[in-house]
Amino acid sequence: MKARSVSRRLLAGTVGAALLLCAGTVGSASLAQPAADGKNGIPDFSTGKLWVLMNGTAFFKVPGDPGPGPIVQRGKEYKHDDVPRIADTSNPILKPWAKKLMDINNERVLAGDIPFYTTSRCWPGGVPGLLLYPGEPVQFVQTPKEVWILYQRDAQVRRIYLNVPHSKAPGYSWYGESVGHYENGDTLVVDTVGLDDKGPIDRYRTPHTKRLHVVERFRLNNDGKNIEVTFSVEDPGAFTMPWKAKVDFERGRGARSGTWGESICADNPVDYFADDESSAVPIPRADTFDF
Repeated sequence: MKARSVSRRLLAGTVGAALLLCAGTVGSASLAQPAADGKNGIPDFSTGKLWVLMNGTAFFKVPGDPGPGPIVQRGKEYKHDDVPRIADTSNPILKPWAKKLMDINNERVLAGDIPFYTTSRCWPGGVPGLLLYPGEPVQFVQTPKEVWILYQRDAQVRRIYLNVPHSKAPGYSWYGESVGHYENGDTLVVDTVGLDDKGPIDRYRTPHTKRLHVVERFRLNNDGKNIEVTFSVEDPGAFTMPWKAKVDFERGRGARSGTWGESICADNPVDYFADDESSAVPIPRADTFDF
């Protein structure tokens, strides 16, 4: 997969918006909607809560789903220390061109090339890929008209507009256009379209097209201590059929308690691939200055 430049304007706007919002809301319940109490039907994802990914950086099959599920590790069950990620391209969800591309990438990694993970190369995560950003905390901000999902890593932000339809022509972007609503007093349903095709869906480098449509269900469970995120994916350009997957989040605790600090990937003084940059996807760089 070829790297493409991400404009400074996009990154600066996202970082600026996130920092502005964080300054006024992280650690504060002033903008949060009331917790679900059986009357207003609004689950409380935000008040005093920071969340972290709890089961590794791969998508898992939804229990009871009769479909094939997401792309998984080839030859064995995924474990946290599976390195490198080699995709099982026998999954019937893949169209021939997507399978061919993934087989090529598999062989390159097996031959010693550095695998492409968006988190390691400072790329935006996309949808649903942003769900796999590990370690660093996630914060929800809920208002009557919007839900913002803030990620400490690179101050990435998702904006979900509540109880409205999609735009007639939303255009294309890394995070697309997300609209949502609440269900059952414990779930936020998010419908996303307008997703660009610049990055992969997961850490197995699964491609997609601009026809990608993702529906996520963020459900509070375990007495509000966890979030189960199940989602469905449709993309007739890349996949032969719709498929489902899931991840889980838990409250930050101990070393992962969610101390919200500045985390800018491209400013990291340690280059993990300094010994062999030739096979690594480049970190995004601005082609021109904005000012």
